[in-house]
Amino acid sequence: MNEKNSSLSDWLRYIESIHPISIDLNLDRVRIITSLIGIKIDGIVFTVGGTNGKGSTCSFLEKILLESGYTVGLYTSPHIVSFNERFKINGINVSDNDIIDSLDFIDKVRGNISLTYFEFTTLAAIYLFSIKKLEVLIFEVGMGGRLDAVNIIDSDCSIVTNIGLDHVEWLGESRELIGLEKSHIYRKNKPAICGDISPPISLLDYVDKIEADFILVDRDFKYSTNDNNTWSYCSKYYEFDKLPYPKMLGKYQLLNVSMALTAIGSVKDRLNISYENISNGILNSFLPCRFQIIRNNPTIILDVAHNAHAANSLVANLADNNGFSKTHVVIGMLKDKNILEVVKILDSYVDYWYCCSTFGARGLSSDLLFNIIKDNLESANVICCPNVIDAFNTALQNSDQNDRILVFGSFLTVSDIYQLYLR
Repeated sequence: MNEKNSSLSDWLRYIESIHPISIDLNLDRVRIITSLIGIKIDGIVFTVGGTNGKGSTCSFLEKILLESGYTVGLYTSPHIVSFNERFKINGINVSDNDIIDSLDFIDKVRGNISLTYFEFTTLAAIYLFSIKKLEVLIFEVGMGGRLDAVNIIDSDCSIVTNIGLDHVEWLGESRELIGLEKSHIYRKNKPAICGDISPPISLLDYVDKIEADFILVDRDFKYSTNDNNTWSYCSKYYEFDKLPYPKMLGKYQLLNVSMALTAIGSVKDRLNISYENISNGILNSFLPCRFQIIRNNPTIILDVAHNAHAANSLVANLADNNGFSKTHVVIGMLKDKNILEVVKILDSYVDYWYCCSTFGARGLSSDLLFNIIKDNLESANVICCPNVIDAFNTALQNSDQNDRILVFGSFLTVSDIYQLYLR
């Protein structure tokens, strides 16, 4: 792209257009570009993969390390409002100009090599973090692991948060196949953390094959709640009796913090982290739209849950925060998700469904979503709306002060409502 004075949005449209398909899992192209750039990373690298909980785990890692005085680069996806959310240096979104400069550099290096949107942005993040000479880098895997662009970097410690059925079109239709794909972010003789209490045999076999230092939840690290509104963590690296609860709601956040603590502990010979750093990092860590209550009377909840595994966690949160007269659910999902399984998981907690469309190549119309729910859930009260704002306003009009409104199903779905209230 040679146009001068191009904006970041111009660049994003450009990199979205240059590859024939949006998802093309293959490390060959990224490997060539990386070798041409000659990237050298001296800092500690954490890679975080899994079906759900990746973003929260990355956030805990980032905040604890920042509290400890380290310079930190964080690359995540997708974003809620602004693309810049994907690139953070020392806890701050990277500026448009810095992202544009990095994209421009990758564009010049790639020549005629076609890159997907995610490959392009991942390479730009790696390049940007490397020239900033940061002390710690944290990369969130976009999809799978084995062929994800993030996997071009050898990490000092890798985390697989859990293994659920998602992206089956690309990763496989069983936990065994998906687990094998995700396990490839692990490295030989390096800490390989797993937060799934029952990991697939394929993942365990791969760990044995590459002789990784496997660290499993409930076996090698544990956490438990206390009576005094604190919780405890124990591993061979650290033992804490009174840690503060995270701001993010949900019992599963304790698992996410525990994985972050285990990751930091696994490289503690290269880090200086105190209990105070850890406590402050936990308290300061927050990601929007993770069962986030943005208003009361009626209570409005935003959650980016978009697969069956996340839906089960969402139901647990709904059960823990019950006592409402009625529950109104605004739902918009992408067409490649297991929509029927997700809505069946939530069905017993829902009084009214408000279907909205999602847009783009993977978008699903509200009409089709309406039909899936109406045809498969007995006596479901379902309303079809053209977009999430209309769906939300309709739910708001139908709600009393003692009701709750849940907006969920996709990052795209919660984004507009998040901006409406909190931007």
